[in-house]
Amino acid sequence: MTGSSGQVRLLSISFFAASAMGLLFLIVVARWLTPTENLHFQAVWGLIFAFGSVLGSVEQEVTRLSTSAALDGRRTPLGALQAIALAALACLVVLAAFVATPQGSDVVQGSWPIITMTLLSVLNFAALILARGLLLGAHRLHGYAALLVGEALLRLVLIGCLVAAGVDAAEKWAVFATVAGSLVWVAVLGRLVVSLDWSGGRDSWRSVGGRVAALAIANGLSALVLTGFPTVASVLLGAPEDLAVLIAVITLARAPLALLAPVQALTVPTVVRWSRQGDTHRLAHALQLIAGGSAAVAAGGAVVGYLLGPWVVSLVLGRAYQASPGMVALVAAATCVMAGALLQAAALVALQRYWQLTACWAAAIAAAAAVMLGAPLDAEERALWGFTIASAVAFAVTALSVRRTVAAAAGEGAEDDDE
Repeated sequence: MTGSSGQVRLLSISFFAASAMGLLFLIVVARWLTPTENLHFQAVWGLIFAFGSVLGSVEQEVTRLSTSAALDGRRTPLGALQAIALAALACLVVLAAFVATPQGSDVVQGSWPIITMTLLSVLNFAALILARGLLLGAHRLHGYAALLVGEALLRLVLIGCLVAAGVDAAEKWAVFATVAGSLVWVAVLGRLVVSLDWSGGRDSWRSVGGRVAALAIANGLSALVLTGFPTVASVLLGAPEDLAVLIAVITLARAPLALLAPVQALTVPTVVRWSRQGDTHRLAHALQLIAGGSAAVAAGGAVVGYLLGPWVVSLVLGRAYQASPGMVALVAAATCVMAGALLQAAALVALQRYWQLTACWAAAIAAAAAVMLGAPLDAEERALWGFTIASAVAFAVTALSVRRTVAAAAGEGAEDDDE
C-alpha cells in the first residue's frame, strides 16, 4: 500500500531510527530506575501515549483532509485545525478527570509535577500531530521524517543529559524528558501556518465533533491495548510487582512495529487515492497481503521469541528482568498480529468508517478486560492472555469491517457500470 520504493525507504529509515532511539530511551530509563520505579514510569508513559494515540487518530483525519486538498490543488481546510483542537480539549478534560480519581492518582503517584507534565503533553502532541498530518498529506515526506526523528532524538538527548549530569534517578525526570521531546513541532510552526486555508470557511462543528469523537474513542481504545496496556494492567490488576517483567517485555516487543510504520503512515493517503479512483481491486489484494503477512510474521516472531526472547530481554534490560520463553513468544506473536490490525484500522479511517473502527477497538479492549478480570489465573498470566486475545480480536474485527466496506464499494461500482 505504498506509492514508490523511494517514499517507503525514506519513511522506513525515519521510523526505524525514531523507534530505535525510543527503545534506547526506554532502556536507559529502565537501567536508571529500579524495576519498581520503572513500572511506575511505564504506567505514566502508557497514560501519556494513550492520549497521544487518541490525538494520533486525528493525524490520520488531518492526513486525509490534506491529501484530498492536495489532489484538488488547494490548501488544507480549517476543518483539520478544528479537529485537532476538539480532540485536544476532550483529552484534557478526560485526563484531568482521570487523575482526579483514586486509580488515576495512583498512576501519577499523586505528584503535581507529573500531573502537570502529563496535562502539558496533550498540548504538545496536538501541535506535533497537526504538523505531521499536514506534511504527510501534502507529500512533504522529508519534513514529516524530520519530525519523527527529531522528537525521538530530543527525548534521548534530554534523558542522556540528566543521567550524565548525575541527577538523582526519579520518575518525574523520566516523564520530563518524555514530554519535552515532543516540542520539535516548534521548528515547523511557520510551515504549519501557511499550509492551512485561513480564507476558507470552517466546517460544521457538529460534523467535525462526530468524526473526532469516533476517532478519539477508537484510538483511545486501541492505545489501551498497546502503549496504554501498562496503565490498563495497573488499574485492573492493582500493579503488583510481578507484572514488571511482562510490561517490560511488551514494551520491548513493540520495537519491531517500526518496520511496519512506513506502510501504516502511507496507508491513509494511498487508500484515499485508490477510493477516489474506484480501485477496489487493489484494496482487496492489499487485505489478502495483510492477512497472509501477519500470520507468517506472527509465527516467526513466536519461534524467535521462544528461542531467544528471554536472553534478549536480560541482555537489553538487565538481569533483574527474567522472562519465560512462553511469555516472550506470546507477546511477540500478539504484537505482530496487532500490526496487521493497525494497517486495517488506518484503511477504515481513509474509507471514513469512523464508528465501525470504534466498535472494532471496543471489542478488543473488552476482550482484554474480560480475561484480566475473570480468568482463573495469576496476575501475570491474566495480563499476558489479555494482551494476546485483544490483539487477535482487533485483527479479526478490523479485517471483517474493511472487507465489508470494500465489497460494498465494489457492488456500487458494478451498479454504476451497469447503468
